[in-house]
Amino acid sequence: MTEALATTGFSREAVIALSRRKGEPEWMLQKRLQAWEIYEQTPAPLGRRGDLGTLQRLARFHFQELYPYLPADGNGALPAPIEEGLRDALVGASERSGLVLQRNSSVVRVELSEELRSRGVILTDLDTAVREHGDLVQRYFMTQAVPLATDKYTALHAAFWSGGIFLYIPSGVEIEEPILAQIWLDAPAAAAFAHTLIIADELSSARYVEEYASAFEGEQPSLLSAVVEVFTKNGARIEYTSLQDLGRNVWSVMHKNSIHEADSSVSWVMADLGSRLTFSNIGSNLIGNGSATELVGVFFSDQDQRFVIKSLSNHVGLSTNAETLVHGALADESRVEFDGMIRVQPGAQQTASFLSEHNLLLSKHCRAEAIPGLEIGANEVSASHGATTGQVDEEQLFYLMARGLPRDEAERIIVQGFFEPVLQRITLDSLRTRLRRNIVRRMRGGHESEADWIEAQERWEIEGVDEGAVSFDRPSEEEEIRLLPE
Repeated sequence: MTEALATTGFSREAVIALSRRKGEPEWMLQKRLQAWEIYEQTPAPLGRRGDLGTLQRLARFHFQELYPYLPADGNGALPAPIEEGLRDALVGASERSGLVLQRNSSVVRVELSEELRSRGVILTDLDTAVREHGDLVQRYFMTQAVPLATDKYTALHAAFWSGGIFLYIPSGVEIEEPILAQIWLDAPAAAAFAHTLIIADELSSARYVEEYASAFEGEQPSLLSAVVEVFTKNGARIEYTSLQDLGRNVWSVMHKNSIHEADSSVSWVMADLGSRLTFSNIGSNLIGNGSATELVGVFFSDQDQRFVIKSLSNHVGLSTNAETLVHGALADESRVEFDGMIRVQPGAQQTASFLSEHNLLLSKHCRAEAIPGLEIGANEVSASHGATTGQVDEEQLFYLMARGLPRDEAERIIVQGFFEPVLQRITLDSLRTRLRRNIVRRMRGGHESEADWIEAQERWEIEGVDEGAVSFDRPSEEEEIRLLPE
């Protein structure tokens, strides 16, 4: 590795060294250099005055103490935690149609069924796609969905991305079994820039599952910068699911966005459980007439975790639909900020868009801020937004404790009921089970035996958790904003 990549810190020289190491075409080098110039000239986002200060904390992160690139080991062997993670993956080997594994800066494994390969499906690392499918990558990579200049962090990502995942589904191809991607960090002071580019041609469909995890000890932090770009052509359907369960020594910055053509749809399923600090942007640009999107999200924060979650439903075409539903629980001294926006552009008539975000506080020391917003530029719109923040109802606790349950178990059941309306909208059974298990584990302080899980699972699924125990419905008609033609 050249000297510029062997030392910590980001620089123009390191950008050039990385591109040359990969043997990239000139257009990608110039794109990286353009992104570096934007990074140097753009201030870090600091949030609004009076917020919880999470973005200011991210801006003070010591980026220059990180390694911009860590190559894969030459022997190809994977550490035990990563091999174990593959065995415990959301989608088992017999249930998936493809697999991509990225370790730090490099993709180390790619698998795709021969049947899909023969039908023209392309699943490969983005480094290979730049060389072999340069016309597609050049057209879509950080141009429309997540442009270089979205913010300072996207510019840094564009300058130093490495590894990455490229998925192309040809017209009319429907992929039944999910494709699994795992992105691992297992080195301190590492900066991993994982990029996912998905292109679904007309009338195609796929289910894509992405997991973010880490496996290293110590206080020295690492950074995961992830960008996901999804393009759906006319009538295409993509279901994107992600589980972020990084260790507390990882800071994560994520930007995910989709571009929709006519009658296409993208379903986002997001679960944020780990990391020290997470800055997450999720958006959908409904450009084509009749396009639709759905965002279903859950998060659980404890200790001193900090999350900033931003969502955007941008309606441009006619008769577009969007729904955002996020439930989160906070414990200890954690801090979460949610900023959701519905934006209806002029001319986007017959729009239907709904947004709701609900927080459950499990401690007197945690804090949550939710700011849902509407920007309406058309006059034939059905839209509503709402947010709630509250503590566990003492009357519900009393009711359960009166039936013989200890207080901590009663509180767990209420939290499970709070999450259940969202979990029921997740189509992957394996993800629902995994999230339930992780929620139980987190509420038990991170200690959970197999017997504990079996007991909690039986209580959750056999006895059943009353979904109405803690329920939040869509705002009533009186609370909706309805702008109809005269």
